[in-house]
Amino acid sequence: MIKSIIISTQRSPKLKIEWYHLLEHCLVEELQFLIDSSDLKETGIVLEAETFIDGFYVEIIFNDNKDYNNLIKIIRKAIKNVSESKIIFEQIEVLNEEVKHFDLTIEEKSLYNSIITVTGQNIEELYCKINKLDIVDIRNFFEKVDYRLTYTNKDSFEIIQDSKMSSIKVNENNFNVYKQEPYLNGFIKKEISTTNEFMLLSLLSFMIGKSNNSILDKQYLNKNNYYLGYSHDINVYGIFIILFVAEYKKDTEFINKDSIHSFIENCNFSMYRNAFITYFCLTENPRSIAKIFSRNLNQFPSIKYKHLIQEIHQINKEDLLSFVEFL
Repeated sequence: MIKSIIISTQRSPKLKIEWYHLLEHCLVEELQFLIDSSDLKETGIVLEAETFIDGFYVEIIFNDNKDYNNLIKIIRKAIKNVSESKIIFEQIEVLNEEVKHFDLTIEEKSLYNSIITVTGQNIEELYCKINKLDIVDIRNFFEKVDYRLTYTNKDSFEIIQDSKMSSIKVNENNFNVYKQEPYLNGFIKKEISTTNEFMLLSLLSFMIGKSNNSILDKQYLNKNNYYLGYSHDINVYGIFIILFVAEYKKDTEFINKDSIHSFIENCNFSMYRNAFITYFCLTENPRSIAKIFSRNLNQFPSIKYKHLIQEIHQINKEDLLSFVEFL
């Protein structure tokens, strides 16, 4: 049975993303070294890691319960070693080489462009190199990082070491569209503090642009003989953001909050909700949800995956309509 421990930290918007990226690299390197130097070397442990604009996670994936206590010791030792300014300088070169391969397409840049409006952060900051003149500041940063540890298995996930989540000042608009040929882009956003809010927004995103019968399809793409249009979710600083991008030519009329509300009001809601349950079960599991919640929700209790599915079953059309009205 697959289990994992997720180490995560939330980025302070005042600090450079590339510092967190370097910290992720150094922590992974130190974890791997300690695992390889221990009795766990041949137990099949896998590390995964990712840095985004709001911080990073490192996930240690394992399959034997008896490895848990030893892994916790290794994690704490790795965090301590790295916090004591154990910068692995070759990782600076690795990171700087990695970000040279900047590979966002025009479509992807358009999709993520709304993040600038919402949070003031730019997705392209992820591709910044380390400035070696920052080394002293980076050392000080490494010493002060606060980590959250989250344990997951096939059924649930829970915090085993907590850290306080921060909020940031964001754009007051909850819905906006930006039109510039050949693509338009936009966002719907809302702060989340409960699993129910997370599920409502996930369902809304699915209906907007993740199915063959999506709102984008029915109200925009099919009418204009366009092909490309979809939604994509990100969660940063406790804010759920539904990003969307679509083909665009001048003066083409796009969907708005009223048309979304009208579509939901008149649709076969059970069909969409059931399709979303299938989609959610295919694309999400306790590990993936834990990664989202670990940097977005304060002090959540142990969460069972089956309870999340039950929450979707309990959503009705009126719940979603009310939710859209107050966006």
